[in-house]
Amino acid sequence: MGNTATAFWDAYTPFSLGFDETFNRLEALAGAGSNYPPYNVINRSDGRTSVEVALAGFSRDDIEVTTERNVLTIRARQQDKENKKYQHRGIASRSFERGWQLGDGVEVQDVSFENGLLTVTLEKHIPEEQKKKLWFGKELKTLSAS
Repeated sequence: MGNTATAFWDAYTPFSLGFDETFNRLEALAGAGSNYPPYNVINRSDGRTSVEVALAGFSRDDIEVTTERNVLTIRARQQDKENKKYQHRGIASRSFERGWQLGDGVEVQDVSFENGLLTVTLEKHIPEEQKKKLWFGKELKTLSAS
């Protein structure tokens, strides 16, 4: 799929200036198809977004949450603390790295880890120059349905 996505964007790059970062983000999204570990993305009523990641068996010391260049990355590397001989091993303890592309102005507000569930709360900050401004006239009252 990576070759198809690259070929698609290559057709537009001669006609777009300053969109390289956007195309790179879209290509990264097209290649992010892993299902491990399971996660939820929740749009909260207060306008924030939470990402919940199920990390059963991992400790706080095994987990790293970072952001760089608008990418939220969660990594976990579980250390084998004891030399155990398993008769059956059905609980995954594999290391992983998972990333999510963040929109411009989206920042991590909080990270918590409780009962095997990592929660990353994100908030979108709207720059002052993009907020609504009234330049002419007065603010009109909205009509109520009564």
